Amino acid sequence: GGSHISGRQGEDGRARGQHSGLAASGLGPSLGSSPGTSPGPHKFGGSAGGPSPLGTPGSMRYMAPPCSVPLGPAAEAARQEAWAVYGERWADKVERIKRESPHGQQKGWALRGIIVKSGDDCRQELLAVQLVRAFAEIFQDAGLPLRLRHYDVLVTSNRTALIEVVPDSLSIHTVKHRSPYGASLSDHFFAKWPKGTPECVAAQRRLTESLAAYSIICYLLQIKDRHNGNILLDDQGCLVHIDFGFMLSNSPGGVNFEAAPFKLTREMLEVMDSNSEGKPSEMFDYFKVLVIQGFLACRKHHDRLLLMVRMMSRSGFPCFKQGERSVKALEKRFQLHLTEVQCVQSVLGLISDSLDAWRTRQYDYYQRLLNGIL
Repeated sequence: GGSHISGRQGEDGRARGQHSGLAASGLGPSLGSSPGTSPGPHKFGGSAGGPSPLGTPGSMRYMAPPCSVPLGPAAEAARQEAWAVYGERWADKVERIKRESPHGQQKGWALRGIIVKSGDDCRQELLAVQLVRAFAEIFQDAGLPLRLRHYDVLVTSNRTALIEVVPDSLSIHTVKHRSPYGASLSDHFFAKWPKGTPECVAAQRRLTESLAAYSIICYLLQIKDRHNGNILLDDQGCLVHIDFGFMLSNSPGGVNFEAAPFKLTREMLEVMDSNSEGKPSEMFDYFKVLVIQGFLACRKHHDRLLLMVRMMSRSGFPCFKQGERSVKALEKRFQLHLTEVQCVQSVLGLISDSLDAWRTRQYDYYQRLLNGIL
């Protein structure tokens, strides 16, 4: 097989020791080693922008799919610009590199995007991804339309790992950075999928379903460091959380500043046609129903999730700095002592406490000042 590793990952200086790259499997020697530059601090979200490993620019202009509703010239131009933010799509990049590779016709040829990560305890990242898979199976078994995106992690030591790139996705920071100056998440979203179109309603549902799924996980596992460089938005409108270096009992700087149950910012609420006060809307009501149903499903399978965490509680991972107390705290968050009706009220309280929470806003403000994360 061959491989290509591109330049340093990220523009914000936080992704220390991380590199993005493309690995081509098949027969023959390496694809080459001409270095490129990663398109931004979206870490695992690749495939858009930056030079390709074979020298053809990867930031090809992408034409938006046709809209089912006729739009005016200004709206159509804004829609095309919003779709172009993501650059060349992964499937197109694979086909292009396969055509250009001298080994592209070899049996078994394939292309994978990877992150080479070092500096953190990557075993914890693997545990988190395994837990996300378990949550996804629980939601699927319950017949819930909750969307989770998991990726492969190959741990090579306690401080290094190969991590799969989430294709056709960018961090919210990168999306805003590549959009017109001052554009918010909702500005990008509704430029890409204009309001009043069937495509917009479908994209809103996808974002709501993914937001609800990760909200449950972020609360139960106490996942921290949820700034906009660690939350991806894929080209279909789904949110994807990455980088699980802080969960269960550890937090950035050892200070549990992100005290809200989960991240539910004004921008996210605006995409659901709500606001920072939680104004009722069809999508926001749908979000609340999904969070309640998903939480109850996880509660029924709490023993499975607790077992996975308890088995690793003596591993020495940073997330287990409080030892058995980390497991006890997780068990408590399932609210097993409450009736189902009481649990529903408790979950509604979690949503209320998360609405555009002051500490969430302040943490994003801190990251914007310190690291330039929008």
